[in-house]
Amino acid sequence: EALADGVCDAAINALLEGKRPIGEQSQEWIARQQGKVSRGLAFMANELGDKPFCVGTHFSMADIGVGTALGYLSFRFPNINWQESHPNLDKLYAKLMQRPTFADTVPHD
Repeated sequence: EALADGVCDAAINALLEGKRPIGEQSQEWIARQQGKVSRGLAFMANELGDKPFCVGTHFSMADIGVGTALGYLSFRFPNINWQESHPNLDKLYAKLMQRPTFADTVPHD
């Protein structure tokens, strides 16, 4: 759960930095935040492995955190394409999206 929060924080930091005026943006800062997102996704995928949920066989707060982070990345950073690089996270996200509590809260432009 904490790792998923960190992934979201890094993604938000990169997004906000990219909204600053061009001359005031730090590309190094953006790259550092994007690296955190990439490493966080890789770690979450590794920890999930082939389990049905983050903490084994039962839905938990960790799944809520991971699902929220993945949803945010899908909405704000569709170019990351985490679904292709981490198919087990994609499978978990698809399962979570079958839950009304997830499906009903998908943001729209």
